Amino acid sequence: MKASLDGVTLQVSDVERSCDFYSKIPGAEVVLHIPGRVAILRIGEARIGLIGTGEHRGFHLELLTEHLDDMYDALRENGLKITGKPTVRPWGERTFILLDPDGYPLEFEEIEPGHKHV
Repeated sequence: MKASLDGVTLQVSDVERSCDFYSKIPGAEVVLHIPGRVAILRIGEARIGLIGTGEHRGFHLELLTEHLDDMYDALRENGLKITGKPTVRPWGERTFILLDPDGYPLEFEEIEPGHKHV
């Protein structure tokens, strides 16, 4: 069982403005866009997620794993603070959030069968 850094998600004040900005980076490709809510861009092997929060509030790291339940159990057994059980997201990822000592969220994710990794 292992995790690999998959991307970063920024909490942004305006999804459309940020999507327009990041899509101008050569090689960037918009792979998901729900106006006013979320956009995901792939740049090389990694992703930049843009979550519309109405204000700049920070970011979270995304770590991809093939065995989400095993990772969840291992992190809990190590006494780390997880915010909730794994949840299926509308775009086909199953995720849970782990907080680091400063409160930065690390989102562990697994792609659900039948879904494409956006």
